[in-house]
Order: sequence, then structure tokens, then C-alpha cells
Amino acid sequence: MVQRAAILGAIVLGGVAVTGLMAQGLPGITPIEQVSEDVYRIPGAGGNTVVFVRQNDVVLVDTKVPGNGEGIMEQVRSITDKPVTMVINTHSHPDHVGSNAFFRENDNVQVVAQANSAARMSVASGPFPANPVDTTFTTFRAIGDGADRIELYWFGAGHTDGDAFVYFPDDHVLAAGDIYAWHMSPLIDPASGGSMLALPTTATAAYYNIPGAQRIIAGHGGVHSRAEFLSWITFNRGLVQIAEQTVQTGGTEDDAMDRLYAVPSFAVFMGSQPLPGLEYGGTPRSRARINLRVAMAELRGEEAPLIMNLPPDQQ
Repeated sequence: MVQRAAILGAIVLGGVAVTGLMAQGLPGITPIEQVSEDVYRIPGAGGNTVVFVRQNDVVLVDTKVPGNGEGIMEQVRSITDKPVTMVINTHSHPDHVGSNAFFRENDNVQVVAQANSAARMSVASGPFPANPVDTTFTTFRAIGDGADRIELYWFGAGHTDGDAFVYFPDDHVLAAGDIYAWHMSPLIDPASGGSMLALPTTATAAYYNIPGAQRIIAGHGGVHSRAEFLSWITFNRGLVQIAEQTVQTGGTEDDAMDRLYAVPSFAVFMGSQPLPGLEYGGTPRSRARINLRVAMAELRGEEAPLIMNLPPDQQ
């Protein structure tokens, strides 16, 4: 687990080849799953790929690590023969944009991303070439009409500063990307503009400004209810509040963890076992500790670190 996390962390920062990640046993693509009438999820090989079947074509949200274009298409072809015409990226990390090039080169698809993500994708990073974006948006963009309509939202920083929420109104399904992954406190990538302090406000804005979303597809992991999404927001807001109170009173990280444990409704987010589908990223408890550390660093005006995982004695 720790080894996989370290490798993905290096990939996010452009440090190693994707083949190294796959060699370490990152689970490959698993069969496509139907979420609603026209929305599907393809798990594995990085982040979830969301498939939206429109009247005449198919839109994908995120394309996993490089080398998975054919695998994604195999799953798409198991449900429809309609052409893929667009890829929407929820953010710029390689486990979500890695196979964009396959679709650009083979199907000439249009790539859409939030402006901050697009700026990062336009620059080569380590072993990854630039990943061009054709269409950008800042805070909101609507694509298509009627049952084909897609709404793109940006509410601020969280996992990165370019996290896009992709909503399919007719299906009442929201693809949240990695700001909401595995139903636990998420990875914060400060180098990509991520902020633990900003995350609760960003996520709360998504909850209230997209009231029709009844099912939320996490960036990694499964599909969650609106009530589960709200409980996750409440936990992260509580984590930030506890971090702030701890800093103000001169307390320690352990003090803050004890306060999180003391809230009964937070128990689901403080578990010591990896969640189903958790290929990398630690346990809910270790992620909570990591994000207390990140929030406390931000509150002290320090440079917040990117922490993929913790050693066993800190979990």
C-alpha cells in the first residue's frame, strides 16, 4: 500500500514512468457499471472513467493512467457503438488525464477542462507530454441540451485549484473527481493549488448549487448518495474547525485526532482499514491525520506538504 502510494505521488509530480506504477500492481480496468439510464462508471487503472451516452455520441469524464485508451473503448463498446466525441477532465493529474492522447489521436475528440487544470495540462511534466485542452471554462459551462445536457462547475480549491464537478441533470448524477475520493478525507496537492482549508467551502458550494445531484461518483471508489456526500462535507468541515482550534490553543496533532475520534458521526471517516477499491492512499484514519497536518500547516502560514501516505507507526 505505502509503496503504491509513493509511486503515484511521484507520478503526480512527474517523477517516474507509468509502467513502473503498473508493474507495482495497480489494479487494471474492471467491467463497466451502470449508474443511471445513461451514465456508467469504468473503475480501475487510475481514477474512475465516467461514460455518458448521449443521443448521437458518447462523452467520457477522465481517462485513467496512460495506456488505457483501448481498454476504456472496449468497455464503452460493450454498451454502445456510438462514437466518443468529447473527453472532460475533472483535474490535471496523470491518473485522470493519462489516456487523453489515445482519443485525440484516434477519434479526434475535443478535450474540456477547467482553466486552472488546462494551464497545467498544457505543460509537459517529467515523463508526461503536454496534454492539450480544446475548451476551457472558469466557473460554469453548459454543454448540450435536453437529455444530452452536461453542466460543468468550479467552486474553488480543494484537491487542486482546478477541480471540476461534472453534472448530468437528466440523470441526477454528479461526477466529483478527486476532491471526493473513496468517501474519506481526500488527498490535497498543494503544488497544484490544493487547499484543505478551502475544501469544505468548495464542497459545500457544490452541494447547494447542484441540488438535483442524487448520486455522486467519486474520483476513485464507488457511487454515493447525496446524504453520504453531505456527511463527508460535514466531516471535512469539522476537521478544519478542529485544526483551527488546536492551532489557536497550542495543541498537538494527536490532540486534534482525539477530538475527531470523540465525534460519533465521524467514525466512518476514521476507520483503520483500507476502503474497497482503495488502490493507494492509505486508510481513512491516516488520511484524516494527513489532512489535519496539512490544515495546521496552512493555518500557521507554512508551506503545506504533499503527503501521499504515512509510515505504519503514524497510522
